[in-house]
Amino acid sequence: MAKEVPLKFRTLFLSDVHLGSKVAKAEFLLDFLKHHDAETIYLVGDIVDGWRLRRAWHWPQSHNDVVQKLLRKARKGARIIYIAGNHDEFLRPFQGTHFGGI
Repeated sequence: MAKEVPLKFRTLFLSDVHLGSKVAKAEFLLDFLKHHDAETIYLVGDIVDGWRLRRAWHWPQSHNDVVQKLLRKARKGARIIYIAGNHDEFLRPFQGTHFGGI
């Protein structure tokens, strides 16, 4: 069976993922990231849901898997840019800092 080659794009924009909340669809995002590559990936707001995490900690393995997949894409050369939204405003002080290629 031939290995499936991901679709390649110049830019992808991802927003409102809400990792850390029970409503996050991490498995769907993992499948999307498996089948799509890009030179640049913009993570545009509310990737992590700090509001939910403050109330109750919810971080299943699938949320770690999303983070690991993005880090792997960065290691393979994708430019990943994180722009904090209102739910992940706690990350704003870190904008401009590089974490594992993000």
